[in-house]
Amino acid sequence: MRGFDYARLEHITKVEKPFRGTTNRFPIGSRRRNLQNFYVREENGVKVFDVTCGTRWHSTELTKEEYDAGLARGEKNLHEYSYDASVGAKYVRYEHPIHILGTVYPKYFQFNAEGNYPYGQGEKKFLSDATTGWFKNDSRRGGMVWEFGQREFYRIMPIFKNMRVSTEGDMNSLDEYVVIGRKVNRKVGKDVLAGYEHFYKVSETMCKAMDRDAFLRIAKEVLDESKGDDFVSAEALRDQAPLDAMILYATAMGIGRIQDQIIHPNWHRSEPHEIFENLKRHMNTRIYKEHPEVFTSVRYGMYENYPPSVWGYDIEVNGEIVQQY
Repeated sequence: MRGFDYARLEHITKVEKPFRGTTNRFPIGSRRRNLQNFYVREENGVKVFDVTCGTRWHSTELTKEEYDAGLARGEKNLHEYSYDASVGAKYVRYEHPIHILGTVYPKYFQFNAEGNYPYGQGEKKFLSDATTGWFKNDSRRGGMVWEFGQREFYRIMPIFKNMRVSTEGDMNSLDEYVVIGRKVNRKVGKDVLAGYEHFYKVSETMCKAMDRDAFLRIAKEVLDESKGDDFVSAEALRDQAPLDAMILYATAMGIGRIQDQIIHPNWHRSEPHEIFENLKRHMNTRIYKEHPEVFTSVRYGMYENYPPSVWGYDIEVNGEIVQQY
């Protein structure tokens, strides 16, 4: 994070004037980008810099008493919603605070953003410009990560709450962390899937043997006759009528857009075997997640590259699991 070097920001406070109307807000780059700046404050006797990028709306739900008290004090941004008479009125206070991405201390930058979406696309670009790599969201690696290089020089690092990274050189973490992943034990997994073996075999054979028009005709009959929860119905029919169960499973899980294909055959096109393959993949994932005994733990050390995984990752720091952004 060389772009957020402590000495550089301190120098800016000496040669640049603060933004008009403030005494502690300075530009981190061009003054024209007045939403990308930093605030100066003191923490434990040390001058630190809060790096910001824009603002975020924040809402707080209030009681009727709190709402009335706020009105009496002349507070702004108080709103009353009465759209549902059966529920009653809802009272909300809206605030528009600055959005802090992190704090620069001597020798390091700390990620401490708050909120449901702490780092958006523009904010990750802003952070990336301060490094030699780039920040991005990777759902198959647990969340926000930092990447650098490619092929044999590739490096990846998870970004977690309150993580500290050096501002004096390479992008190195000052917190020892371990990435904990999960790997499927194939022998245990095979035992767990044993009850679905007949269902998979018959469904696959039938889907490969019929054309799309015949499949949609059967699907319409099955769905017209279905009553109640499609997933529950599919479970009951799995061994007796595998193709019917496969259609109900796919409909319940939103795979293949079967109902849309029935209504609009030319709008959406998926071949029966494609629907089956997608269903099997989703079904196996669902079944494995319901049986944690199929997983074994895999640990990766600091800066060690780890593969994408649908099973997710945990980050451990000092023996405790921390929140990845």
